[in-house]
Amino acid sequence: MPDDLKGIRTRIEEKKGNADRGSIPTSREAVADLSDKEIESIVERMKTRYRSQGMEFNEVEGQLGELKDIISGSQQKGIDVHDMDALREGKNSFVRVLGHLYLSLHGPFERLGKIIEAFPQMRTLNYYLYSANMPYSSKQWVAILSVVSVIVFVLVFSFGELVFLALRILAQGRGTVLTPMVVTLSYILPFFGALFFSLASIFVGFLIPQSNAQKRGEQCSGELPFALRHMATELRAGIGLYKTIQTIAKADYGVLSEEFSRTISEIEEGTDTKDALRHFAARTQSRPLSNALRHIIRALRTGGNLSEIMSTIAGDVSFDLRMRVRDYSERLNFFGVIFIFMGIVMPVFVGVMAAIANSGLPLGISLPITPPLVALFYFLIMPALLGMLAYYLYISQPRV
Repeated sequence: MPDDLKGIRTRIEEKKGNADRGSIPTSREAVADLSDKEIESIVERMKTRYRSQGMEFNEVEGQLGELKDIISGSQQKGIDVHDMDALREGKNSFVRVLGHLYLSLHGPFERLGKIIEAFPQMRTLNYYLYSANMPYSSKQWVAILSVVSVIVFVLVFSFGELVFLALRILAQGRGTVLTPMVVTLSYILPFFGALFFSLASIFVGFLIPQSNAQKRGEQCSGELPFALRHMATELRAGIGLYKTIQTIAKADYGVLSEEFSRTISEIEEGTDTKDALRHFAARTQSRPLSNALRHIIRALRTGGNLSEIMSTIAGDVSFDLRMRVRDYSERLNFFGVIFIFMGIVMPVFVGVMAAIANSGLPLGISLPITPPLVALFYFLIMPALLGMLAYYLYISQPRV
């Protein structure tokens, strides 16, 4: 790997040497000029080289991923790897309790955390934690997941054992003799059920940062057209880009203002404005915002008119949001037909068929629609179907 890094450094120096002497680019800018294809080519060559030497890709994947981030200039900073004692001092009371439990039984939880760290979701965990602006490091999040998984296991196992214990007592009260197989299953099933829900809690825990990051991206997209027009007005009035970003950070644009505040913090810590905006584009889960930031970075490099560019981008984003609303309204027309069928036609049809089946009339046919089945349909199946339909409509609506 040192030879490959030396080759990359040589290429950067050559670019600097061949550049115009009047405006020599910095090494950071020279790195940023490398295209995605060049980055992928470098990484693939390094993979091929290590595979030819008999080394597995997983052994160097972390270093290659880090190298790729360094070359592309999207390596993030901002979340420090705090120790586990910080969990006991967090703002969330539930996390504080989990922190106390983890530190009380540090040994078993740490071994369980090492198992969790072997999950493939660990590769992107730190990125999504940073993107979601969650004040935890990947180590802390794994510690939280290890405690939660154990709690879920104990609760589910205890509940299952209590249920099967009640069933065994009920069977003995009725004089029913349980076979050894049934008794064994009554002890085994709670264990495997608890293990299943414990693993499910870990996977859900990995999805939480990604889900929060995507929600923040959707909220940024909803405020983006107004913020871009605000920035365009400020720039047209002769205010500099940094002051304009400060204005947006202090304005009431919700999550978007928070993200601009993070960018301001990076700039005040010494990061170049273009690099801070590139970090912003890399961490956000809003595609319109990421595209807008990349256009701004390109305009800063080439000297374009930022106010006109932002006005154009704001118009494009507004048009895209209107199209999403239109598509959603068209989808509602179709689901309206489904709702009428499921909420009106189907219950009436089942009610009529149940009345016919239980009327006692000599119809010559036998319909297996008993009162318990009708009650199950109305009180369990119908609410579940309507609830799933309503939930789908909720998650599919555009966040504008």
